[in-house]
Amino acid sequence: MGLSLGLTQDVFAYASQLQKRMLGREIDLKLISVDGRPVHSFSGLKVEVDGGLDDVQLPDLVIVHAWWGDLDQQLNAQQALLKKLQYWHEHGVPILAPTTASYFLADAGLLDNRMCTTHWHKHAEFIKRYPKVDCHPERFITATGDLYCSAGLNAALQVMVYLLSRFSHEEVATQVEHTFLVDFRSGYQHDFIQLADQSRHLDETILSAQQWIEIHFQQEIQLQQLADKSNMSLRTFKRRFKEATGVAPLQYIQKIRIEQGRELLTHSNKSIGQISYLVGYDDPGHFNRLFKRAYGTTPAKWRKHKE
Repeated sequence: MGLSLGLTQDVFAYASQLQKRMLGREIDLKLISVDGRPVHSFSGLKVEVDGGLDDVQLPDLVIVHAWWGDLDQQLNAQQALLKKLQYWHEHGVPILAPTTASYFLADAGLLDNRMCTTHWHKHAEFIKRYPKVDCHPERFITATGDLYCSAGLNAALQVMVYLLSRFSHEEVATQVEHTFLVDFRSGYQHDFIQLADQSRHLDETILSAQQWIEIHFQQEIQLQQLADKSNMSLRTFKRRFKEATGVAPLQYIQKIRIEQGRELLTHSNKSIGQISYLVGYDDPGHFNRLFKRAYGTTPAKWRKHKE
């Protein structure tokens, strides 16, 4: 999809200019196709590339672009990519797969028994095709084992901002956020859209807050901070968030953190104390209580059951 590709190219080209200004060096950005030849978007845009998969060893970050069209045809044409994704993941390279690009991660087996999300219109098909994947249709962003998935391109942009703060510079990320993540306007808080038998609210300010929480859950989050980012009073933010999502902001933050904690219990050897800290809780006892309330068992028993 040209939209997916264009967004990423523009964001990172701008980030590269900022990084050169701040750190004296650009971001080494490469556009890669399977065989090194130009590609065409579904709408007919011809895109020149910098090389093929064989020209890339271990980059700092990989972004796989969304696709459009016949799924089986896409996957058959990308078999070399699937093997490369496995190789990169084995060597600890973070991979962002916006919207339908999550199919490539799933087909490569990288999402087996891991949580993920995908494009809103594809959830039912995705769940049927990949029963081993723990798909979360309600999530806009999922992060597991340095594999990042998003339900939409706006959510993917939130992940890009986070990754720039991680790999480039905090000020680069902030400038990109201010330039590309346009402040959303109110007016949708009472509207809903039906997708795959689910009601999705269209309060875009709250959507943006949810996406921010889903990628920054490990940080100390103050509700006043979220209210300020949303250009609302704290009281209005709490009311709007509850109206849009059905839960209070603190409940939503706890839900995201506990889900991430469960993911780490399943896929890492970190201690429960370490996991508690990684998902935003300094007190392991508090994490234990919240986990038991959510899943009916303690983190230790959950881990033992999964082994």
